[in-house]
Amino acid sequence: MAKWPTEPIVIVVPWPPANDPSTIIGNIMGAIMSKELGVPVKIINKPGGAGVIGTNSVAQSNPDGHTVALSSIGPMLTQPIRGVTPYKIEDFIPLGLPWASAFTLAARGNAPYNNLKELAEYAKTHEVKLGHWGLGAVPTLIAMDIALRGGFQWKETAFSDLSALLLTSGDMDVLTISTIYIMDYVKTNQIKILAVMSPTRYEVCPEVKTVSEQGFGKGHFVWFGIFMPKGTPPEICKRFEESWFKTMEHPEVVKVIKNTGVIPVKMRAEEAKKQIADEREHFTNVMTKLNLIKK
Repeated sequence: MAKWPTEPIVIVVPWPPANDPSTIIGNIMGAIMSKELGVPVKIINKPGGAGVIGTNSVAQSNPDGHTVALSSIGPMLTQPIRGVTPYKIEDFIPLGLPWASAFTLAARGNAPYNNLKELAEYAKTHEVKLGHWGLGAVPTLIAMDIALRGGFQWKETAFSDLSALLLTSGDMDVLTISTIYIMDYVKTNQIKILAVMSPTRYEVCPEVKTVSEQGFGKGHFVWFGIFMPKGTPPEICKRFEESWFKTMEHPEVVKVIKNTGVIPVKMRAEEAKKQIADEREHFTNVMTKLNLIKK
């Protein structure tokens, strides 16, 4: 095996740094990994294009093990399926899915529905305004599938930034939003959670049933993964994977993961490849039904 690393390792996060869990966790991990690997391991934020710009920069990089993507299911999977990225899923090598976010379908506290069945019945005769991240986002696809199964249509609007204030102000009736951003409003009954969009219930709201439990399709985590560009030598991929997941067990990293509210998945490379393949099939079917794939 050729000597590696021979220069600083850059981990590209395709979102702005402010309040971004991957940036916060990645900075702590990079400092620890630098000591083990003997070179600086730095987080570089390259936002834009719903994560596509930064992710594409990794696809175009030299596959020598010194450029890594810390990206999510949107720019890595669902957006390429839609056909709106300059790269393909096959342009990356998955090294693992370290953590995930749990999203929910949330409504105003005084909304006349408390679960998906009641929402579907109401939406058949009333306009319901849905705020979401964009048509290629996983929570949006789950919401669209809910409407398809429930026999209704949303009046939907995409936002570059989702805030609980969209609900409390009355601008939107329902949001697809990360659970951690609304819990203070849930505690004061300003917002209620209609369904958890992940495969399992979420510990901060264990009484709320999942989409699947309510009979409205399949839930998914919004995972965050580490990837190297196609062509990176397998032995380098393996060594980075080992260092990354070893670092995840460091007490400082465990603490910051808990504080950011993400869910530690710790899924290694081989299992991640299977997960991505399964979800690729599922979301291709969903987007085909919704006519979202560009010809």
